[in-house]
Amino acid sequence: MKKKILFISDWPDSFENGPALQALLDKNFSQDYEWTVWSCKKETDSNVRYRWRCYFKGAVHAIRNRKKYDAIFIWQQMVAYILFEIKRFIPFKIPPVVFFTFIYNSDTIFRKYKKHMVGNALRYAKGIIWDSEEIADAVKTDFPTSGSKNHYVPTPIFEVVDDVPVDKSLDDPDFRDGVYAAGATERDFNIIIRAFKNTTVPVTIVCKNEYAITEKDISSNIRVLRFSQVPHDQYYALAGQAFCIINSVVNEKSSGGILLLHYAMSRSKPVISTDCAGIKDLIVDGENGLLFNLGHEKEILQAYEKLRIDPLFTKSLIENAKITANNMGPGGFIPKVLSIIEN
Repeated sequence: MKKKILFISDWPDSFENGPALQALLDKNFSQDYEWTVWSCKKETDSNVRYRWRCYFKGAVHAIRNRKKYDAIFIWQQMVAYILFEIKRFIPFKIPPVVFFTFIYNSDTIFRKYKKHMVGNALRYAKGIIWDSEEIADAVKTDFPTSGSKNHYVPTPIFEVVDDVPVDKSLDDPDFRDGVYAAGATERDFNIIIRAFKNTTVPVTIVCKNEYAITEKDISSNIRVLRFSQVPHDQYYALAGQAFCIINSVVNEKSSGGILLLHYAMSRSKPVISTDCAGIKDLIVDGENGLLFNLGHEKEILQAYEKLRIDPLFTKSLIENAKITANNMGPGGFIPKVLSIIEN
């Protein structure tokens, strides 16, 4: 009899990720398993209150349906942490749970509390998958008796992105073939502005509505767009217009930006990124991308100039990056999930 596995995600219904993953699981991983891909987040609304309501909904769904499944895999980390916080106060039996998470050490209040949540999750989870080998090792050090429950796997990419043209309202010829920087999680866009201010390099930044731009006297070669101005498909469409993609984070322990970097690498866009956790497990400096040290804007401009003046070097980066992108699909991630569940 096939084992039944519940896969909980947070992909809105308008995304193709869920159906695409369900089809892949049914095709390639159904000999011994029966999968159910379910999302706790139906809308694209990024409002904090809505997101947290969805996370609680996901945890409750796991609890209510736990007797129907032989194992549960949770893609959205907060669903898992909430599930185990509930279990801490309300004892109930649950099948083996494996979940994917990221970011462990940070100075923010939430990240400090996360150490408590990780410790609690290690009491109940069958396994935790981290996207950074460095972070996985740090957790093993802090929780030595649960070391075998921590696993490192590079971030798998489940996101399905359709290539679409840039809307006329966003398409500006002066900003084509330039630099593109975007994202939400712990990004540092002010450093991008400092790197390219008063140059002739066209720079497009797409950031959260509430992100604080502190740099003054921004030169006309730099435009800042907010999430409210850029629909989801245009987020990637604008990246498709760029010469290169720059991923800059404010915290060296953050693995933010992997989705955008994967998009770039799979579409022959050279990438420049902060040398941070998760990213440096994927990018080897000078081989499939360029890395810069946290907070060093001069290194960003130097990396960009290197790409521009050395086409053969850039072509080599692009070709190697395509190999990396191909290896980031779910085909290598799902067997790891199954091995944790079975062992």
